[in-house]
Amino acid sequence: MFEFTKEQEMIRAMVREFADTELAPKALEFDRKGEFPLEQVRKLGALGIIGIASSREYGGSKAGHLPAVIAVEEIARVYPSLAFILEVEQAPLYMIETWGTPDQKQAWLPPLIRGERIAAVAATEPTGGSDLSTLNTTAVANGDDYLLNGRKVYITNGGVGDWVLVLARTGERASILALEKGAPGFVVSRRQEMMGFRSGDVCELGFSNCRVPKTNLIGKEGGGQAIAMATFTVSRAAVGAVGLGIARGAFEIALKYAKERTLYGKPIANLQAIQFMLVDMDTEIDAARWLIYHPAACLDRGMAPRDIGKLSARAKYIGGEVAASVTMKAVQILGGYGVSPEYHLTRLLADAVEIFPATGTPQIMKFIQALEIVK
Repeated sequence: MFEFTKEQEMIRAMVREFADTELAPKALEFDRKGEFPLEQVRKLGALGIIGIASSREYGGSKAGHLPAVIAVEEIARVYPSLAFILEVEQAPLYMIETWGTPDQKQAWLPPLIRGERIAAVAATEPTGGSDLSTLNTTAVANGDDYLLNGRKVYITNGGVGDWVLVLARTGERASILALEKGAPGFVVSRRQEMMGFRSGDVCELGFSNCRVPKTNLIGKEGGGQAIAMATFTVSRAAVGAVGLGIARGAFEIALKYAKERTLYGKPIANLQAIQFMLVDMDTEIDAARWLIYHPAACLDRGMAPRDIGKLSARAKYIGGEVAASVTMKAVQILGGYGVSPEYHLTRLLADAVEIFPATGTPQIMKFIQALEIVK
């Protein structure tokens, strides 16, 4: 079991209050509209939630990776779309702070942490996302710039992003380039309609002889794949936390309904069949919680991303599993109401499915774990 610090408990309480008062009353409306929640992102920045794991030098609180995971979980209880947006925003923050130059950090991190600017990471291509060695997007040196050409798909925050960190092939190896919104040759080809996370901004991006200054190179030329893999490893616990939050939200809805819904004059929570389902849901949530917190806590203790590959993949995998499993049980407990949008479970179920491909499919997560188990 984890011993939480007073600071971590305060962060959980603050984010939970924000979620319950600012998000819960409007979550269904947000989802129906399918609009990017810019106002809510700004509020997350003002509360210091975006920069929880970032350095104080740039406006963050440096509370750590575990508090960031906790914040994502609490928001996902009521509004998974925003939780996923928050999780996605952590990746460019981590990349820039870990591998960026002093000038890049000073210019980009403060407005991102305050929620005044949005960033995205563009890695996935039409040919796939998990095998980064098959990149078709290229960046060719041309004087003081790179000429960027290619396509990216399923890029969360891609359309609203003020900066997009693009993984592209520079010669034999990949590099990461920070591309500013509005650059000539950079187009948002289309917003991609998704089953869940309907408030998310998921887009296809195109680059045609797009000039990127060499000063916008993140890290060293040729170091992009290593940077991307380390960043995805760090991010996966937070993706799992989105799933954990979804499961908790669904469980709370089911438990409340079971206590209030009567059958033959008694609450259906008195029925053993319902009780067993609730026990299973509660057990799955508790088991997943510790698996998801573990890699984040390891990072806070100073472990490197390369040392938590299995833990991180397991956290992301179990997050998807618990979200889908618990939400499906909740739908069954509510019966006909379970498939009515006003009870939120159809929204949560659609969001739960979105966890599966994020930062790697369940099968890829198992593959990563297997490599460490059998080595």
